[in-house]
Amino acid sequence: MRGKKIYKIFLADSHNLFRRGLSTLLSAEADIEVVGEAADAETALASAQFLTPDVLTIDLCLIAGDPNRALALRQFAQTTSILLLSTEESTECLELTVATAARGYMLKSYPPAQLIAGIKRAANADDRDARGLSRTLPDLQALARNDQAFARTSPLTVREQEVMTLLAEGRTVREVAAELSLSIKTIEAHKLNLMRKLDIHNRATLVEYAVRAGFIPSRPVSVA
Repeated sequence: MRGKKIYKIFLADSHNLFRRGLSTLLSAEADIEVVGEAADAETALASAQFLTPDVLTIDLCLIAGDPNRALALRQFAQTTSILLLSTEESTECLELTVATAARGYMLKSYPPAQLIAGIKRAANADDRDARGLSRTLPDLQALARNDQAFARTSPLTVREQEVMTLLAEGRTVREVAAELSLSIKTIEAHKLNLMRKLDIHNRATLVEYAVRAGFIPSRPVSVA
């Protein structure tokens, strides 16, 4: 179709039935071409860098709890629009959307027409017409405006300090969740947020920071 923009879309989702169904829906659109699919984040990023899609849609579950994946997507977002897909609305959706510099997130339960429209808006990369990407878009935009809160100098909340201290002491995410009576996903979100704020990306550096800041004593601590 001469003169008509064709949007290239890459789909990343571990649920094969949903991914294939979305691919079929999008491929039926005259102005959309699905250029690739992947069931995991690593394959998606490696393939998308070669295929250069206009939009990379990725299941939030593929990046939750992994700061390195969020950082990789954030770097990728400099040239490609990222759209997160989720099964539910939550604080974690907002945090990961900002962490990855995504255009927004959408629920998998949205009607097909709304999903397609949202993906096209993400492809257009037009902040003036972001309707439909998320029902909590005002919150998302407020977080995005405060993106500098992820800098090293940002203070940690009391809960983030608790999570950091326990992790630095060698507890696993599951153990921290049990001790604080919170869900594993909530602890993973706190971990991601505090590591962004401190610009820390591994357990060893987190331990060093906790000792230096006086959160834990300067004694040998397991970091395995």
